[in-house]
Amino acid sequence: MKEVLGFAVLTGPLWLILILLLVSIWIVVKVAKRFKPGSTRLAGGAGIFLLLFCLPFGDEIIGRIYFNYLCTAQAGVKVYQTVELPAEYWDEQGRAKFYDEKNGNFNLEAYRVEYKTGAYSPSFHIDNAGYKRVEKQSGQALGEVTDFMFWGGWMRRNLSPSNTANGCENRSERSNILIKQIVKPKKS
Repeated sequence: MKEVLGFAVLTGPLWLILILLLVSIWIVVKVAKRFKPGSTRLAGGAGIFLLLFCLPFGDEIIGRIYFNYLCTAQAGVKVYQTVELPAEYWDEQGRAKFYDEKNGNFNLEAYRVEYKTGAYSPSFHIDNAGYKRVEKQSGQALGEVTDFMFWGGWMRRNLSPSNTANGCENRSERSNILIKQIVKPKKS
């Protein structure tokens, strides 16, 4: 029984698309009969089909294009200033003792994280997902990671059993790059 339920959950969106396709074709056939035979009927039928079939997916397609543009053009790392730390913060190979590369944790009390969250483009459901590394005492930003999250179109958000957002590629790498560029060993 679990297998059948799992199959139904996984193929549910495909069945909806198939039903939408059949209903769209049926409506196009009924409406296209009202046009003059020839190219007018063909163009009118194609236009109606695209409107009916693509309208439910339009916000997903346009939102994905805009999200990919943002990831390419605006996502990245900006370094404003670097910090030199004494030898006690580094191991024998020159790696930072305070940074866990696997988890992206930067464990220094003097520097905090300020997250930039919230809606970037509410109409396309794209959120900010970046952050700044800030020195606690002065409040000066050392650097920032700019990133975005895309929550999908209305069908994905409302019909998916588990709606999760897509982030820009190489998100964790940007965090590693920021830390490596901000914090340097103190020259003796």
